[in-house]
Amino acid sequence: MAAHTTFPASVRPARSRRDPEDHSVRSAVAVVAAGLVLVALLVGGGAVVATLVDLMSWVGQG
Repeated sequence: MAAHTTFPASVRPARSRRDPEDHSVRSAVAVVAAGLVLVALLVGGGAVVATLVDLMSWVGQG
């Protein structure tokens, strides 16, 4: 019995080998989007802190 048997010429592998896709543009867009989200969170957090400080100073005066 042979250790290695070959498929007949009419049988093809289940998956055809494709060239790998280039995801560099998609990755760059994801990094830029994540950076924008981070900046928005920082700006929003700063606005919340400034509002709380202003509110506390207003309460402290009254």
